[in-house]
Amino acid sequence: MSYVPADPKYTVRTPSGHLVNDCVPRRLHQYVTTLTTEDGKHLSTLILGKGPNVVYFGHQYGGQICNFLDLAEEIAGRGYRVMLPEFRNHVASEKAAASSSLDAKAAFDKLKDLGTKRVFLAGASCGGTTAAVQGVESGIPIVGLTLLSSPARCDGDAVAAVKKIKKPSLFMVAHDDMQGGHERQIRELYEASAATHKRLVAIDGEEHGTLMLYGSKEADERRAMVISFILDALTADNEVGVQD
Repeated sequence: MSYVPADPKYTVRTPSGHLVNDCVPRRLHQYVTTLTTEDGKHLSTLILGKGPNVVYFGHQYGGQICNFLDLAEEIAGRGYRVMLPEFRNHVASEKAAASSSLDAKAAFDKLKDLGTKRVFLAGASCGGTTAAVQGVESGIPIVGLTLLSSPARCDGDAVAAVKKIKKPSLFMVAHDDMQGGHERQIRELYEASAATHKRLVAIDGEEHGTLMLYGSKEADERRAMVISFILDALTADNEVGVQD
């Protein structure tokens, strides 16, 4: 692939010619691909595992592809496919002037091409907002949702999206993130959610997005909770089948 990455200093090229964030271990370089959006931007993307059941991870804006990497590897090791796109203007993806919901759309279009039967949506901050919005618009049956510090609206309206998601949904936020602004928005999403099983976790501190999952014993417990929530939703859906 030939394009100008957002941060060449931290970008490497895989043996197959794709650009990738140097945070991705070499042992995973064979799973790197490049997505092209409808407006012609290129996104460095990691796809791990196999099968028709997929977990999609959208990193927070200002973050990077590795924000969810350890969760992704554990879930892929349980027999699921996992997709992690790196959004435009972030490290190894194409340098661009602004964010766009077209990045998440390109990811879900790829999932449809791969024959995805079911998808669990997970994301941090705006990466969670676009996961919900584009996940619903993709038409792929959704088995669950996890949003970390996600705004109600960012490159799309997540309030409208969660009203259409009835599957298990987890909402997590820190009380003092953006002086309480993100908690207000997460609570708006929680209240709007149509999920029959939903959970709101509000923690002390001001950590944003995936920062809530690292750096302390309590954070490790939260990360384990997120992984369990995802796996439980996938397992339950395998047992009962996809229902509207």
